[in-house]
Amino acid sequence: MQDLRYPDSLTLARQLAGDLANRMRKSIEARGRVCIAVSGGQTPVAFFQALAQQQLPWDKVLITLVDERWVPETDPASNARLVREHLLQQQAAQAYFLPLKNSAADPVAGFMECENRLHEQIIRLDYAVLGLGHDGHTASWFPHSAALANAMSSSNAAWCCPVTDAPQHLQRMTLTWNLLSGCRHLFLHFEGPDKDAVFAAANDPAQLHDNAAMPVRTLLSQGDVPLSIYRTGVA
Repeated sequence: MQDLRYPDSLTLARQLAGDLANRMRKSIEARGRVCIAVSGGQTPVAFFQALAQQQLPWDKVLITLVDERWVPETDPASNARLVREHLLQQQAAQAYFLPLKNSAADPVAGFMECENRLHEQIIRLDYAVLGLGHDGHTASWFPHSAALANAMSSSNAAWCCPVTDAPQHLQRMTLTWNLLSGCRHLFLHFEGPDKDAVFAAANDPAQLHDNAAMPVRTLLSQGDVPLSIYRTGVA
């Protein structure tokens, strides 16, 4: 695990965008296309804007979401809206965007369509940038959620999973560990001393395998996929 720290949010965003773009460029040169997944919330906005400025053959890029709230794209809570407003801009507007939300009434009803679209459009997810919640969640893997058995299990063949017991009563669709574990590289992106404290608690050696309590440990305790931590602060 690589733990990288930067003095401020803008420097962090630019560095993460540059590092990811370099990897994306190499993947396109080697295989002709690249597939990435990004997270929502406010933390990634500066990163999205910096990534949109990178010189890439964007028409060879597929972008999807790590997770999505089951709301229309016109809703301020929509991660798809965030991506369209801040990442799919300038040359990056040429990228193909694959949302997780569809027209079904809820994520349970929309699961099969979402699953089929992922398999139709993605051979392998190359890179994913995930966030960290104050409760130790990442993606839409929430502590002790009923969805965790499907979302984090390596034996579950599905690439996405409906989450109906998320906090604040917003149902969601999330990518599963089964899909994320096939990435070439994973990134965990967060900022601030409060998130540093959550990260430190998640890395407590005595609790590291209690994934249900802090689901981000699924990323931290595995050794199959290279993981880079991008955060603000001084080591």
